[in-house]
Amino acid sequence: MAARSQSPRNAPRGPAAKRRGGGRGDKDGDLMMDVAVKGRGRIGKSAASASSSRDLTSRVSRGDAKGGILSGTARSAILRQAASGDVSMRESRSTPRGGLIELQITGWEKSKASSDKDGGVSSLIRWMEKKSSHRLGSRTRDVRIKKSRRDGNTVFIKVAPEDVGALVRMNGYGWAGTTVTIERVGESNQKAVSSDAEDTKAMLRGVLERRYNFETKVLDLSGLGGDEELNKKNVFDQKSTTKKIFPALMRVLELSFDSDTEKNEAITGVTLANNGLSELTDVTSLSLTLPKLQNLDLSNNNFEKLSALDIWRRRFYHLQHLILSGNPIEQNEPEYPAEIVKWYPNLRMLNNVQVRSEEEVASKAKTELSFPIRSALFQDEGGIAENFVRTFFTGFDTDRAALAAHYYDEQSDFSFAINTQAPRDPAGSEQTEKQEWDHYIRNSRNLKKISQLPARQNRHFRGAKAVADAFDTLPKTKHPDLASEARKWMIEAHIQPAVPDPSGQSPGGVDGFMITVHGEFEELDAATGQGKKKRSFDRTFIVGPGGPTGVRVVNDMLTVRAYGGAQAFEPDQLEGWTTEAQPNTNTVESAPQLPAGVTLEMAEQMVVELQKQTGMTVQYSKDCLEQVGWDFQKGLEAFASVKANLPADAFVQQA
Repeated sequence: MAARSQSPRNAPRGPAAKRRGGGRGDKDGDLMMDVAVKGRGRIGKSAASASSSRDLTSRVSRGDAKGGILSGTARSAILRQAASGDVSMRESRSTPRGGLIELQITGWEKSKASSDKDGGVSSLIRWMEKKSSHRLGSRTRDVRIKKSRRDGNTVFIKVAPEDVGALVRMNGYGWAGTTVTIERVGESNQKAVSSDAEDTKAMLRGVLERRYNFETKVLDLSGLGGDEELNKKNVFDQKSTTKKIFPALMRVLELSFDSDTEKNEAITGVTLANNGLSELTDVTSLSLTLPKLQNLDLSNNNFEKLSALDIWRRRFYHLQHLILSGNPIEQNEPEYPAEIVKWYPNLRMLNNVQVRSEEEVASKAKTELSFPIRSALFQDEGGIAENFVRTFFTGFDTDRAALAAHYYDEQSDFSFAINTQAPRDPAGSEQTEKQEWDHYIRNSRNLKKISQLPARQNRHFRGAKAVADAFDTLPKTKHPDLASEARKWMIEAHIQPAVPDPSGQSPGGVDGFMITVHGEFEELDAATGQGKKKRSFDRTFIVGPGGPTGVRVVNDMLTVRAYGGAQAFEPDQLEGWTTEAQPNTNTVESAPQLPAGVTLEMAEQMVVELQKQTGMTVQYSKDCLEQVGWDFQKGLEAFASVKANLPADAFVQQA
């Protein structure tokens, strides 16, 4: 919904500073999470910081508060300057150095404070100073009104030039039961007409600013259909604009911060109550914009079944309080709370009822060792993914030409690569041999090894015939039986949206599957048909509708590596690792505890990255990070200091 900004990087500042609120009342009301809606802060990026490690408060308390709303392609410098409104863009208005700017306030005279001795002027001044001194999530600078005077129903104030934007941005806010207008003296007659795009940006910013509670860090997005500003723009008149409004709000919110850390610290709770939601499709972007949300209110909507919430089943890992009361699901599926508790491991409160104590959460964290082996996720519809897996590998072992004709068409892609540096079987069951990769090297599309575009293109096979020819260059194989040797496989399937529709009826694509398979196979001797070499492999398929059988492979990527064993698929065989199904009470006491703010996913990523940068094994990388309290930079420093003394088995053995 945001148009591309045409302002140069250092352009004079203007439209955002000059906009009028147009009814942006700071409407008070109760949030659904038992917090009072008051003291809402202004949305905007913090001042530029010399160090990214400074906390949110220090970063925005210096006084050069900047922020803005521009298109997704605008640069942060433009956002911090041109769209902030803190400094006027009007070049024709010059202000003497050290001079004050005069503003006028109207619409205040009918407030609830009108019975005060001075008609409410003092209360109005105090409110403007307090309100303008805060941004979204923290304090910025102490705005002070230097001089004030009353002339009839108009209050005139004089402020420092750097404080003008903070006050003008409050134009249209509600105070003491009325709406006040704050603008420069004479600006109502001089203000240029903004473009529709700029008006929309300013409007969205105003919606977020009014609905943000600075003190409780809660963003109130309840009852959006009744929002006065949104209705003035007629965004709910058409289905197409209705679907776009929430993603647009989330985009504006993202652009209001310099970092994800600032954003997550500023907003810990969101209410989406009273929005008539029956599913989460239109608001799913919330989980991407605020993944570390702790409090979420979905009350008084139209969720009928638990499946309507499934999109967020594996989101919001840090969620502590969820409200679902007032939805039909309470009558249709009265047992849903038990399932919701399983979805969110850190959930303490559900519908204002305690479901876990702090002790239970802490105890669960202790028993969840660093990287428990998780069961595979297999999403399927009508057995399509399962039948594909069962058919594919049997066909690959017996008749690859028929397999290619069965599942691949002229738009299907296939490529393969060898990974000679992958960890090998700890048991040492397979020995390295000379020239053991000869059958793969010629067409291996390992992008780390091949940088020339023609070479890369020559190793990319498109079309059923090209795929069949590529299959034919690979050694004959025999994969383990899926039924009797299931422990040698790890297979996952996920719904994959926007898969190309070969019929052309759905330009935006259709739903398909992404299927990932990890396992092993034996290379067979061409003459005898007997196994001669064991390999491990990873294979990723994107499948969708089409082909002679109704299912076609859109993309197929195969990685072949040295045999690494099947231990990773057998959590009960791993010493020192624990799952809920296979508790290992001997190792729980020595289990590492992750520090606050470090999730299992983050820790896993740190281990992988440390292994990549140092060449150490997973176990040594994990031990290193444990010893430095899961501080990645300290882990690198610790490795550098002891590298010369590490044993050979601390490093991944090269082929």
